[in-house]
Amino acid sequence: MQNPRYQIGDTIVLKRGTFGSFGPSGTGRIVSRLPEADGAMQYRVQFEGENFERRVVQPDIDVEASTSKARNIGFAAESRSSSWINSTMITLRKR
Repeated sequence: MQNPRYQIGDTIVLKRGTFGSFGPSGTGRIVSRLPEADGAMQYRVQFEGENFERRVVQPDIDVEASTSKARNIGFAAESRSSSWINSTMITLRKR
């Protein structure tokens, strides 16, 4: 299992020749994370000048040219299997 390197909203650049001559130029923004496939994290990415989203796997992303908030955070909270409910925020009231 590969750790996710990017978060939603991060700006990425693809490695040269990833999609051949049909590849996007410029930067893209991570729209969502997809389930892992063949041991690689997948992302849904919207590139500049395109009105559709592409599926991109993590090994196709140029790490040096891309910006990521996750590198500093480390995704410690998401590495655990947690639900979308924050149980520490639940309060109970007596009747």
